[in-house]
Amino acid sequence: MNDDLLRDGLARIGDQARPVEFLDRALSRSQRIGRNQKLAASTGAAVAMAVIGGLVWQLGGLTNPAEPATPSATPSAASAAPSTRPSAPPSVQVTPALLAPGGLPGRLFYRAPERVVWWSASQLGAVPGVDSETMNVSPDGSSVSFVDGNGDLVVADLLGGHRTTVLRGVVGVGYEPVWSPDSRRLLVATGLPGEMVYGVVTVASGVFVPLAHQPDGMHPLWSADGRHLAFSTGECRLVTADADGGGARVVPVFGDDDPAVNKQRRRSCDPFSISAAGGFVAVHQRTGDEPDGDYGRDFLANAVVDTRTGAEVALPVTGPITAVLFLTDGRMLVRTRGELTLLRPDRTVETRFPEPDQVKNQSLLAYTS
Repeated sequence: MNDDLLRDGLARIGDQARPVEFLDRALSRSQRIGRNQKLAASTGAAVAMAVIGGLVWQLGGLTNPAEPATPSATPSAASAAPSTRPSAPPSVQVTPALLAPGGLPGRLFYRAPERVVWWSASQLGAVPGVDSETMNVSPDGSSVSFVDGNGDLVVADLLGGHRTTVLRGVVGVGYEPVWSPDSRRLLVATGLPGEMVYGVVTVASGVFVPLAHQPDGMHPLWSADGRHLAFSTGECRLVTADADGGGARVVPVFGDDDPAVNKQRRRSCDPFSISAAGGFVAVHQRTGDEPDGDYGRDFLANAVVDTRTGAEVALPVTGPITAVLFLTDGRMLVRTRGELTLLRPDRTVETRFPEPDQVKNQSLLAYTS
C-alpha cells in the first residue's frame, strides 16, 4: 500500500507487606519532595481517556493467558474480581507494512500522542482506546495494560477489545504497571503518594499480593528472567532489587551527587528497559545542567548503564540513540534516526534495517516475539 492510501486509511478511521525503605531518605530530599508534590497533583487530577484513531488490523489466534495457580495469600483490600466490559467489535482494516522489520518474527510497538501503532512482518496497525501514557505490552504480545482515568487497571487485546478491569485504585503515571515475564501478572502500585504499596496482581483472578519488601522508586521494570526489578529514585539514581523487592542495591557512580565520583553528573529518572538477567538498564541519561524532567515517562533511551559499575556501555551505532530494547535471548535492538540496529549478545551488529515513514516520528515502546 502506498503512502497516500495509508494516510487515507488513517483519516477514515480517525473520523469514525510490609514497607521496607532501602534508600537513604536524607539524600537530596528536597528533590524528591518536589517530584512527589508533582505526582500528588497529577494523581488528584482526572485524566480523560484518549480515544485512539488509527489503523486497526485483524490478528488471528488471540488468546487470553491461562490462569496460574492462585497464590497462597489473602487478597488485599484493593483486590477485586476482574470484570469484563462487553465491547462492540472494532472496525478492522488490514494494512500491509511497507517493509518487514529486519526479519524479526514479532511485533514492534510505537507510541504516538493519539494512538499506539504496531508493526509486524506483514502489517501495520494500531491499538485503539488505551491510555498510551501508562500502556505496556505483555511479553507474549497478546495483551496491553493501562490505567484509566478512574485509577482502574485495564487489560485489553491488540484490537483494544475484550477489556477487563483487573484491579481498582492503581497509580498510573510515574508508576506504570509492568508485566511479568509469563504475561500472567502485573507489578503495580496502589494507594496515594506517600502511602503507596507495590504488589503483584494476577490478571485472571484479580488477586493482589503486596511485595515483601517495598521499593522506594518509580518507573518499575521487570527482567525477562523474572528475578530482577529496576527503578529510578526521586534523586534520579537507579536501583535494582530482587523480584520481591528485597536485596535492593543502588547502582554505583550513576546519579552520584559527588563531582569527584560522577564528573559528568550522569543520571536518569527514566529507566526504559532492562536486560534479561538484570545486568544492564537502558535509560534516558542526562548530564550536567540538563533538566531532570517530571514524573512521567520520557519514552526515550539514549544510553545503556551497567548496573554493577554504573558505567555507560558503548554501542556500535552512529547518530543519536533514541531507544534501546533488550530481547529475551540477550540481543539488543537500538533505534537511531529512522533505523533499527539489531545487536548480538556480544554487542556486535547482526543487522540494520529502516523503519517505515509512518512510525519515524513516534516513540518506540516495545518489541514482542
